[in-house]
Amino acid sequence: MGLIIIFLAIIGCESESASRNTANVNIAGNYVLTSLIANTPVDFNQDGVSHTELLIEATCFSSMDVDFMLNGAFVASVAEPDFDINNNLSCLISSQNGTYSLDPNSVLTIVANVNGGTITENKAVTFTPTTFEFAITGQDLNQYVGGRTGTPAATITSLDAIYTKI
Repeated sequence: MGLIIIFLAIIGCESESASRNTANVNIAGNYVLTSLIANTPVDFNQDGVSHTELLIEATCFSSMDVDFMLNGAFVASVAEPDFDINNNLSCLISSQNGTYSLDPNSVLTIVANVNGGTITENKAVTFTPTTFEFAITGQDLNQYVGGRTGTPAATITSLDAIYTKI
């Protein structure tokens, strides 16, 4: 769900280097996922109790983190959720890396190395001195959670992710 969408990087021309470096200094650090709120309650762990906070419903999301380095590089642990035929959730945790940058309009862009290729994504992100937060849309969810139809994730149309600096 939060997956690669959490990392974004703008590759600009050299004349923008100083402003990118200032933004990198402001956000550099290691962050862990501390909240992943769905727009509707779900029961991923099939205990009969639904929650909107997905960290309660799936332990695999709690291992997600990202380290933004001063040089514009990042390394992240990313959950890749999948449901089996019995709607049991499992997550492959992978390590991803690439480059990032934050533009003056708080759009974080990443260039990530994924499955032997490179992807570039942009996301509006709100940074505070200790957190960053962003929304994940239904379209993003469809891209990162294959086969959502008929699973407990099918009713989710948006997520709010919050990462906290450690």
